[in-house]
Amino acid sequence: MMLRIYVDNREKNSGIPEILKDMGISVIIEQLDVADYVLADGVAVERKSVSDLVNSVFDKRFFDQINRLTSAYETSFLLIEGNLNRIREITEKWKAINSALISIIVDYDVKVIYSSDKRDTAEVLVKLAEKFQEHGGKKRIINLHDKPKFESIKDIQLYVVESFPNIGEVNAKKLLEKFSTIRNICNASISDLERVLGSRKRAEELYKILITPYSPQSSNSNNKKSLMDFI
Repeated sequence: MMLRIYVDNREKNSGIPEILKDMGISVIIEQLDVADYVLADGVAVERKSVSDLVNSVFDKRFFDQINRLTSAYETSFLLIEGNLNRIREITEKWKAINSALISIIVDYDVKVIYSSDKRDTAEVLVKLAEKFQEHGGKKRIINLHDKPKFESIKDIQLYVVESFPNIGEVNAKKLLEKFSTIRNICNASISDLERVLGSRKRAEELYKILITPYSPQSSNSNNKKSLMDFI
């Protein structure tokens, strides 16, 4: 079975996806919420050139990216591409870069790996994919649905409500504060939902999702029923 690697669409122009294809890898371009490459279920890689690494540390993006990466994936890699000696050429504060890398290794359990160029990066990604996708002699199905590490029921509740289309974090908090439980949200009327969401269209969309029976064999024509059919 061909190895499969999911690639964030922002990596399309890097040239690495084409190198992976030339190596016989099945490359699937997706818009990934977190990470640049997903190599197996729960295994992701964030790629940074040396200059991007330096810039991200000093403009405060670095730790936010690492936090989101490790929250979404069980096994996280930071792949640094290029000549590390350039760090000293780019900044006099090169020790801050070392400290940042030590911090993510110790505090976030991120595996830091290195490559010399794009070809080397592609070869590293393939080796990792081989190790993780064929671990234990069985292929591991890749699941792109990011699953954060939850610390409380409150976090789980927010995650569930945020997942509804056009809701997001702010509206999820409003809904839970108003209705208290997810069950109460499910039992709410369109008017009740509209009062919280401030949009009739958004309320109708959520209401339809909550009350429409699931049918694995439903056709497109069935999915186009008017909202009035469900009220």
